[in-house]
Amino acid sequence: MSKCYLFAGEASGDLHGSRLMQALRKRSCFTHFRGVGGPLMRAQHLEIFLKMENFQVMGFSDVLRALPKLWKLFYQVRDDILRTNPACVVLIDYPGFNLRLARALRKKGFKGKIVQYICPTVWAHGKHRIKTMVQTLDLLLTIYPFEAAYFAHTPLKVQYIGNPLVENLARHSYQDNWMQRVGIPSSSDLIAIFPGSRKGEIIRHTAQQLQTAALLKRRHPQLLFALSCAHEELKPALEQAISQSSLQLNQDIYLTPSQFNYELMRDSRTALAKSGTVSLELALHCKPSLILYTLTSFNYFVAKYVLRLNLPHYCIVNILRQKEVFPELIGRQLDTQALLNKLAALHFDENLRQKLKEECMALHNQLGSCQPNEAASKAIEELLIC
Repeated sequence: MSKCYLFAGEASGDLHGSRLMQALRKRSCFTHFRGVGGPLMRAQHLEIFLKMENFQVMGFSDVLRALPKLWKLFYQVRDDILRTNPACVVLIDYPGFNLRLARALRKKGFKGKIVQYICPTVWAHGKHRIKTMVQTLDLLLTIYPFEAAYFAHTPLKVQYIGNPLVENLARHSYQDNWMQRVGIPSSSDLIAIFPGSRKGEIIRHTAQQLQTAALLKRRHPQLLFALSCAHEELKPALEQAISQSSLQLNQDIYLTPSQFNYELMRDSRTALAKSGTVSLELALHCKPSLILYTLTSFNYFVAKYVLRLNLPHYCIVNILRQKEVFPELIGRQLDTQALLNKLAALHFDENLRQKLKEECMALHNQLGSCQPNEAASKAIEELLIC
């Protein structure tokens, strides 16, 4: 029985893993799948050793608090792989855990193939990881086209498979009546606000985003705002933040369930979003966007003095295009007046908007249109044949 062991430690990895399993089944690469996954991978009949939910921690401080638990889970997963001895182990994103797991498996003499799906951000920090990856991995699957260059001087097989977000958009079935369902009046002056998907992000970003929106609303009363709510449990915090602003809920601003995020991106005129994957999703919708991220003092210390981050750009859209496409403000304290001026320019300056849309189209072409999981499954199949 040819077995594949998959590990996904967070929700995005669960989505990638479920689609990869579908693609691998079509190729009949494996007869059995086991490992760590979430609800989507479980729906694809992954034999669960541990649930993905046990591994979900975010932010430096959260990771520190969870370290004892994570170490215990780490050794459980390592020992399960050694005991079941699969032909291939596919590690999806989650690099801090997964690269240590790959190294631990090799130290224990594991001879099967090890694949890392999604490259760690060695281009931002952690270039020392390259040596470990070369020594332990058989295949690295990347989702950004520039990443392979960082391994060109090594024998590691690296393949760009396309970006999953391009596939997500292609698969998405847009709901044309979404505004009616949310209660948003039809408007050509809708601004989308994406504060983040975690409570800590909501606390750090929403107040300033709403303050910026309120100031812009005073200048231009016709504007409407839609605030994305990532999870139902975040709704009270977002409602409280709105109540502390001058914006009126269901009059000036509307809470929008995350199930309509892509519809909101498509039908809004401009966006104000926290830095992260959402910025790339906005670019793929050709939506002029202002990107911000407020760091806690602890995270600022770690980023500057531990990781020593010193990039010309931090927004992935700008990194990919190697220039500032989306204006970005990132730091411990952000200038609300600067946010206001930049958001106003994005919304009303037609020449600027056209330039940004052209860059977004170029970015789409740069990422390509291939299907990542089909490409990944083919690469894994070829690896097993070798």
